[in-house]
Amino acid sequence: MRRYLFIVPTLCAVAFLSGCQSQVLQMLFEPQEFYNYAVTEGVTCTAPEMIDGDEKTRGYAAGRWIHLNLPTQKAIHRITIRGTNITSFMIYEKLEGEGRWHPIQQVQNNESPVIQMRVSGVVTDAIRIYISGTTDDRKMAGEWDPMRGGVVSKTRLGRAFIHEIEVYGLVSKEEPPSTEVEYDETFDF
Repeated sequence: MRRYLFIVPTLCAVAFLSGCQSQVLQMLFEPQEFYNYAVTEGVTCTAPEMIDGDEKTRGYAAGRWIHLNLPTQKAIHRITIRGTNITSFMIYEKLEGEGRWHPIQQVQNNESPVIQMRVSGVVTDAIRIYISGTTDDRKMAGEWDPMRGGVVSKTRLGRAFIHEIEVYGLVSKEEPPSTEVEYDETFDF
């Protein structure tokens, strides 16, 4: 057993000392910081006001869904929703293939206007949010449901809004992603 415990550190030391410049080693030793992918070029959302970088603007959900599409797959580590009336929701990540989604986070009974969530193992090019409750929802009188054999309460759903959605991932400190549009100087505008 002792022989096996010695092998793993030895192999790691040999790989490190032999000048192996793999991306894995660069990621381990390269300084990184969180970057908000939602404000980069090419990102789309069902309500563009939710990703414009301005917390004063307000975007409304189309029905009960919000879709945010990134131009390429990114590793997501944190999602923040600022200025919202949403109390309950589920966040999904898009999987490879047509129409395949996987739930990554559920929030119920939220009372804060700022929701911060840490997520792990999420590499995707799109997320969507299903909103199941807002502070503007109103309870209505129940109706008799013969299928359930009783009175079923009804809720009039309020209009969900968000001031800003932030989707964070790690990027190199030396070269953060560009948020500006690059123009080819050979053309006169």
